[in-house]
Order: sequence, then C-alpha cells, then structure tokens
Amino acid sequence: MTPDERELRRALDARSGAPSPDFGARVGKALSAGQQHPNLMPAVAAFVVAVLTVATVGVLVYTRSSRPPSHVGPASASRTTSPAPSPPGPYYPTTTQLSAPSHNVVWAFVADTFLYVSTDRGDAWAQRALPAVEGGGPLEVSFVDANQGWLSVPGIPETQCNAAGIAIWHTSDGARTWERLTTTGIADRQCKQGLSFTDARHGFISGWDDNNPPVVYRTADGGLTWKASAPIPDPPGFKTSGGGDALRVHQVWGSGGAYLMTAYGTQPTGGRAYVFRSGDGGATWTYAADVPNPAVSVAFITASHWLQVGAPGQSVETTDGGKSWHAYASDYSQAAPIAPEVVFGDAMVGYATVRGAIQRTVDGGLHWTPIRAPGT
Repeated sequence: MTPDERELRRALDARSGAPSPDFGARVGKALSAGQQHPNLMPAVAAFVVAVLTVATVGVLVYTRSSRPPSHVGPASASRTTSPAPSPPGPYYPTTTQLSAPSHNVVWAFVADTFLYVSTDRGDAWAQRALPAVEGGGPLEVSFVDANQGWLSVPGIPETQCNAAGIAIWHTSDGARTWERLTTTGIADRQCKQGLSFTDARHGFISGWDDNNPPVVYRTADGGLTWKASAPIPDPPGFKTSGGGDALRVHQVWGSGGAYLMTAYGTQPTGGRAYVFRSGDGGATWTYAADVPNPAVSVAFITASHWLQVGAPGQSVETTDGGKSWHAYASDYSQAAPIAPEVVFGDAMVGYATVRGAIQRTVDGGLHWTPIRAPGT
C-alpha cells in the first residue's frame, strides 16, 4: 500500500468509518496512476470526492445495523455457510486476494464476495461458499492446503483505529462449511489486518493505529487463543509519531521456524517499507532490511530469497536476506500502472494479481503467463 493510499484510508476512516474493499481498491488504483502521471491528479481528486460522498451514504446504511461500531457480533458454535453466489459472478476489473499454500493449490478471494480454489495451479477453478457474515471491514482469507483455511472479519474501527474487534472463521472441508471460532487474547485496541496462517496451528494477525507502533498477534492452536508480540520497534531512520507516521504490518511468511513480514509507513520525507524477522515464534520482531521500492510488495520465496516484481527491467531480488538487492531478469508485464500483489506456493510456482487478472510463474519468477481468472 502506498503512502497516498494510507493517507486516503485515514481520511475515510475519520469521516465515515472503513470504506468498502471495492472503493478502497479503486481509489488505490487511481492514486497509483496519479503518482506515475502527474497530469492525472485533478481527476484523482475528483474521484476521491466521489468516494467520500458514497462512503457517507454507506455510514447511514450501517447505522441501521444493531452491531456496536467497534465490535463484530457474538460467536456461534455451529457450522454455517452461505450459498455461493450464482453466476454471472464477479465483473472485471476487480480485486483479488490470493493464498497459495503449496505447489498445486491456490485460493482466490474475488471482489470480497466470491471464493475459488484450484488444485492444478489455476488451470481450473471451483467456487466455494463463505460463512454468513454481515458488516465489518475488509475480509481476509488464508489457507494452508486445499481443505483448511481461515477468514477474518474486522469490526468497524473507532476514530484513528483506537479500537476494533475481529471475528475469525475456520473451515476444514475446503470451504464447504465454516465455523466461527471463540477466540481469546486479541484486544479491541487498534485495528486488525494481515491474517496469515503458516501451517494448521500457527497464525498471525497484526494490530495497528495511526499513533503507536503495531503489534503482531500469534496463535499456536489453530486460532483459538492468541498472544500479542512486543511492539514492533522503529527501524533505522523511522520514527513513530502522532498523525499517521506509524507502521502497518502485512502478512507474515514462515518456513521451518523462520518468520518474516513486511511493514509499511510514512515519514515527512515520504513512504518507507521494511522487512522484519522473528526467531522466537513471533513473540518479538527485529529489523532485517529496507525494501527498495515501498510501492511494490515483497514476495518471500525462501528465508533469504525475496522478490519485488514490476514492469520489465524494474524487478529486483535479494538472495542474502535483504543485505543487497540487484536487478532480476523477469519478463513480467502488465497494462495496469500499479504494482501487482505476488505470492509463491513454493520456490518455483508463484502468482501475480492486479485488478483481478492473474499471471503465473513456474520457474521462480523469471517467466510469467496469464491464466484464466476465476469467475470468467
């Protein structure tokens, strides 16, 4: 997420609560385009005004809900599911979250509404169901195989993310049915994001706000009990202060007991991005490296091999855990003027998505081929 996107999200939160994922994605695209083409900024400004107007209407609709604004509804012990939406399915361009737990399995959560799974690296997709949830912030999914996964439903935050609850759902049958987990240990304080499970027992969620360092909640029993990490320390050259100069943590990546995560934030001089490492299961985190381009996501392939995938001639990699970065001869290409989100299922198979379109690599990121997006 770029600094401008973060500033816009803060503005929306202050005026009308969390915007919908669809509006947030559209604004992000407009802002990213504006960064690369200064003459588009007037159009971006007009678009932001339109989003604020629509978001205000969304608040009026939300007030009809009986749920307290900073909490998600009561837990249920029963297994439940919502029928998969009928065709025609999502319209493109849209947003897509990918979760790639293995060489062949990849999950796609499209437009915050449609869930799909593929067991042949995206050649064919099967639609799956979602739990019956209402309200809340942007949903996130994380799967560890073709059957077992989690979905988080953050509550509507208080001003500047002073507090927000979260609900977590679990499936063990490939998202045919879901069960709301009765969780303990996650404080209402701060907003929640970055759901990620590295295996069937170990998972992570970050807590953040505009004025304080973030924390990372961890579970070792599949999402039932959680513990907060020590506050994430300021990396070199970064100072957490009031007014939005604070870090936000993204998904945690883990393998063989080594855990890595990216964190993004703003300073008076602009956006910054960093990688943090934990060697104690997520109880504490230490600064590992700067990220060359804070507008481009980092894909962790191994504990020491990381990629930033961009336009031809702009991809970079590190093979020494961020100590040095160099050009990477990837042929990745796209029409959209924003960076893709990239995830790898193993050291060779990875996926890149932007505006709902998906490309796949089977050679570690050197060559990319478009694949059919789910729902099309």
